[in-house]
Amino acid sequence: MIRNVRLTVNDREVYGFEGQKILDLCAECGIKIPTLCYDPHLSVHGGCSVCLVEIEGARSLMRACTNTVAPNMVIKTNTKRVTDARRLALELLLSDHVGDCRPPCSITCPAQGNVQAYINLTAQGKYREALDVLHEHVTLPASIGRVCTAPCQAKCRRNLADEKEPVSIREIKRFVSDWGMNAGGLGEIPHIEENGFKVAVVGGGAAGLSAAYFLRLAGYSVVLYEKEEYLGGMMRYGIPDYRLPPQILEREAEWLTKSHGVAVKTKVAFGKDIKLEELRTDYDAVVLAMGCWRSSALRVPGEALAGVVGGINFLYTVNNHNPMKLGKRVAVIGGGNTAMDACRCAVRCGAQKVYLVYRRTEDEMPAEKIEIKEAKEEGVEFIFLAAPKIIEGNGIVERLVCEKMSLGSPDASGRRSPVPTGEIFILEVDNVIAAVGQGIDFRNIPEVLHDGRQMKVNENYETPLRGVFTCGDQQSGARIAIEAIGNGHFCAEAVDAWFKTGKAKKRFVYDVTNPNFSSENIPIQKRAALPREHPREEEAGVRLANPNKEYNHGLTEEQVKTDSARCLECGCADIFECKLREYATELEVNPSRVAGVHILKSEMNLESVNKYYVRNMDKCVVCGRCVRICDEIAGVHAIDFTKRGFETLLSPQFYRDMELSDCTFCGLCAQACPVGALLEKRAERLPHSEIPNTVKTTCPHCPLGCGLIMNLDKSRKRIVRITTEIGDSCANRGLTCLKGRYHFKDMMEGRLLTPEIDGKATTWSEALPKALFALNGAQNGEAKDIDRKVAVFIGGTVTNEEIGAFKDFISRIRADFKVAAPDAEGLSELISSFWQDTDKGKNFPVIYELVKQAAQRVKQTDVLVGNAAWDKLDQLISKSPNAKGLENSGIANSTAGKIVSSIRRNEFKTVMFIEISPESVGLRAEDLKNVASIRIDSHIHNSSVTNIALPSAPWSEKEGNFTGIFGALLPVHIGMLPLGDERSIRWIFSH
Repeated sequence: MIRNVRLTVNDREVYGFEGQKILDLCAECGIKIPTLCYDPHLSVHGGCSVCLVEIEGARSLMRACTNTVAPNMVIKTNTKRVTDARRLALELLLSDHVGDCRPPCSITCPAQGNVQAYINLTAQGKYREALDVLHEHVTLPASIGRVCTAPCQAKCRRNLADEKEPVSIREIKRFVSDWGMNAGGLGEIPHIEENGFKVAVVGGGAAGLSAAYFLRLAGYSVVLYEKEEYLGGMMRYGIPDYRLPPQILEREAEWLTKSHGVAVKTKVAFGKDIKLEELRTDYDAVVLAMGCWRSSALRVPGEALAGVVGGINFLYTVNNHNPMKLGKRVAVIGGGNTAMDACRCAVRCGAQKVYLVYRRTEDEMPAEKIEIKEAKEEGVEFIFLAAPKIIEGNGIVERLVCEKMSLGSPDASGRRSPVPTGEIFILEVDNVIAAVGQGIDFRNIPEVLHDGRQMKVNENYETPLRGVFTCGDQQSGARIAIEAIGNGHFCAEAVDAWFKTGKAKKRFVYDVTNPNFSSENIPIQKRAALPREHPREEEAGVRLANPNKEYNHGLTEEQVKTDSARCLECGCADIFECKLREYATELEVNPSRVAGVHILKSEMNLESVNKYYVRNMDKCVVCGRCVRICDEIAGVHAIDFTKRGFETLLSPQFYRDMELSDCTFCGLCAQACPVGALLEKRAERLPHSEIPNTVKTTCPHCPLGCGLIMNLDKSRKRIVRITTEIGDSCANRGLTCLKGRYHFKDMMEGRLLTPEIDGKATTWSEALPKALFALNGAQNGEAKDIDRKVAVFIGGTVTNEEIGAFKDFISRIRADFKVAAPDAEGLSELISSFWQDTDKGKNFPVIYELVKQAAQRVKQTDVLVGNAAWDKLDQLISKSPNAKGLENSGIANSTAGKIVSSIRRNEFKTVMFIEISPESVGLRAEDLKNVASIRIDSHIHNSSVTNIALPSAPWSEKEGNFTGIFGALLPVHIGMLPLGDERSIRWIFSH
């Protein structure tokens, strides 16, 4: 088309052609305009109002999908008016959108770990892939897998099926990370593109390590400063060795830093050894992540006595293995995990009596239940509803005066507040350890950065000083380690945004959540109770006899696979391609401001429509793409809009089941859906947020040769779904039958992955010589003429290139080959009867629609002939994809029937089956008992029927061409990587 329409888009002069949609022109110019309802291959709908643009001279905003370009038109796509209108349109759609984008475990994780992904990869035994997913968010997974309080497990929906028995997410994380260490590495080190900027990170704890790692991945030259001898911060010096062995943390920290090129300078204290102004002079940005190293005061008289020590100070001394003088009786004040660590360390340091004094009851303790249980087992005495009032002694601690408390109304934390009763009691103690909190040590931090209580920092991690940022506990206050990891990651992203745009920006991610999810929403097949797996732990006596040794042995591999398989696979499987969520995140929507009462469109949010896909009308945004693609591409019109207003549905006529409608299960509606309201039943244990690898190929199910797109998992070891390319790029224009769309599981199931001899696994080096001898026995000089006759059955899933390799092979072998290609027999006669009647369109949707379109193009209604030809069409569709290629090759010099009869008369000593089964040509085990049989195939369910079984690559692992029924060459490309030791047929015949 002639581009003669000159116009201006965002102050840029561009040229379009007459009749071109504004949206299409902008896409060509690299200008992204959001849309949910538009597809260039479908009629215009204009219903979502997300593609609005501003046109000079127009009173209102205009839809880019319905309006065409005009000479001298001036278009603005990014004004505030446009952005606000698009945001409002999205918020209105989202206000009535119910479901789950990500599962609650991932949303709850402070580091935003992709829990659903690494758990389900682990369930498949893909530990390397699971570890890679972990490192996308969780920088110290082996360490966190030992000490995290696991807020994700509290929100795990397995709790609804198995009462308070979540998936063991923390232990699975630990297993995967330990597996990586034992397997020789924590992961591949990527090539990093240097960007030329330098960043200093001060503080080598969880937040600092995380910030340094993600800044380094983004291309920054990073130097990490740490005041201590070892990296790890509070995880290294505040958590006892028996919970987190230091060598584990050290190895992970080294991988994050040294392996990725982060320079580390230890024993360098901020404010003493190096000043902030030095860092600002030497670096383009500075990230402060020094944490909270000051123990909070008890604020009671006597706190200055000798023998009173802060919880952090006590643990720092113990973890540094420095001498720690404790008396026989120790009181620890507090109820969190630091208090648990302190009292248990006091036992290990030799204290004969250790009290844990807490002002609330055990139910209100923030410490983990397992920590409380194990502390009790180790002899710690818990005193609840008690608060310290005075510490008494003559220069040193001698006694602790406590006041009994009662519980009042809940406070801001949701826990009931402790109320003094006036009743006093005394504990005779030699030491008091105050584990009631921690804060920032401001002594060496410039006053411009803090107010004496907290750092001056905004939501984007910026301080008042340009180029100085802060993260971790120093930014948020004392938090759990996984939160510090996430905080460091998000700070790194904000710093990166600052460099690239001049404005720091914290990530915004929008998620639709379903707060009303209950056990009834769990699919019945996954609702059965399954017990949770627990790690083996040493008893208290053994723990105390080895005070610094890790006593939690983690889950075994068998336990990990069992427990990870309990995952309910929550979250939307369309999250990686959902346009609604993508645009909502980009525009930072807030649907709550327009929220109303949701009208439930189905009695259950997840409605199973048929065995191929599910429909969730509570996610539907009524974009109409499914209706239009069914009508205009599939040519079926099996669904349409029903009802009106907020109750609008998409349904077959008269609300019938899909199986009773005109649906051919071509899957185009699910492929076209932009929001996951229609969703194929994809491969199980699919990491939802994993963007698939896509490879175009040709359908292997019949000689029509429809174009398909294999969607492969990250490892390329399995197909997770099949999609198609809409339009004229391939003969089927995006159409497929249900086999082409859904029957791909056989690529992962029933496969032969190693050579076999007489049903026993062997190697190629043993199998190939035996096969060659069976085929070419005449070369031993003793074979009779009968031994030189070889029967061959070759199936239609071979490519043209494989046919050529076979022809070259038999030309080199001194034997008389009788070859049958059953799929090519009678093919020409069948093709001549291709055009058919219309009454079987549902069985052959691609043929039917192509014929119908041809009739429409030539304005003719009688191109279809009588019903008699349908039987021949059935035969044609049952043929394998390269039947025409076999016919053209001229390789067949006999028929299957003749060869089978000859085998039964014992006229052959060797029979070879190439990508075809003996059963499919009518041969049974007893027919082959007197012959040497060889089978080259990817799917051999009973390989013992043949003497020698050689695994070949299936269609998903092939490279070459098929010949379509009308003679066109149809490309076949390698999608999946080998699952085992299978080889291509070309390799087999060349070796």
